[in-house]
Amino acid sequence: MHLVVLGAIVLLVYLVIRLGATAGAWLTGNRYRSYRQLAARYQGKYESRGLSDPPTVSFSYKGSNVRVGLAPQINGQPHNPRTRVVARFRNGLPFRFELAPITRPAPAQAPKGTRLVRIGDQEFDRGFVVQANDPEMAVEFLSPAVRWSIGNLQRLAPPSGILISINPERLLVQIDRNLGLHAESLAHAVHETLLIHDGLQLGVTARMSQGVSIVAVGPASAEDAGPPICKVCGEAINGPSVRCAVCRTLHHRDCWEYVGTCSIYGCTGKQSVSA
Repeated sequence: MHLVVLGAIVLLVYLVIRLGATAGAWLTGNRYRSYRQLAARYQGKYESRGLSDPPTVSFSYKGSNVRVGLAPQINGQPHNPRTRVVARFRNGLPFRFELAPITRPAPAQAPKGTRLVRIGDQEFDRGFVVQANDPEMAVEFLSPAVRWSIGNLQRLAPPSGILISINPERLLVQIDRNLGLHAESLAHAVHETLLIHDGLQLGVTARMSQGVSIVAVGPASAEDAGPPICKVCGEAINGPSVRCAVCRTLHHRDCWEYVGTCSIYGCTGKQSVSA
């Protein structure tokens, strides 16, 4: 009986100490120090979301708005913390891309208009599933430097715990772990994501020059002629279509309406005409 009472007292003392430490952390800001340090490093904004929800940090980087925090929890799904770094572009990109470890469960539906892409690096192709609407753009984007950054991010994640997604509005990097518990890990993840962001911009620049040269070449020769390919979804254009009013590039009508601009890099066309 005495042992039971003693055990209860020890447990009570332990709980009091833990609660006191937690309360002290709330009062001093130590619990989310990694986010405060991140905001200071990038001269960004630290945003508190109450006592129970972790904060977010937002800052500007080379024309993009970057936001760092934990992904919201979805009711009915396991409580697995996921750190997200999202960079929203100032100007949209006609590019859709998704990368995940080959062992990660596949989503119910692939990103719209994408197809599997092989980079040509055997080790990388064995380790990751890459899907994109523009295979050439994906290869330009996944340079050795970007693949190195992806490898560094993967080392911060549990097995299969990394996802990189790009759509015309934003770049998203997700690590299935609460990196905010360690300031160095959170800062490292943000740094590598920004390098990936830079690699994406370089890839756009490379494809821009190719796009301009494609526009200048003119129509295909008779022996090369075939169903035109929509650069948004990568599929043959056999149904309703429109042309860019500037460079005359053909698009699916639905794809043009979805993206809202010409898919050719270097073309600034935002108006279409009937094909």
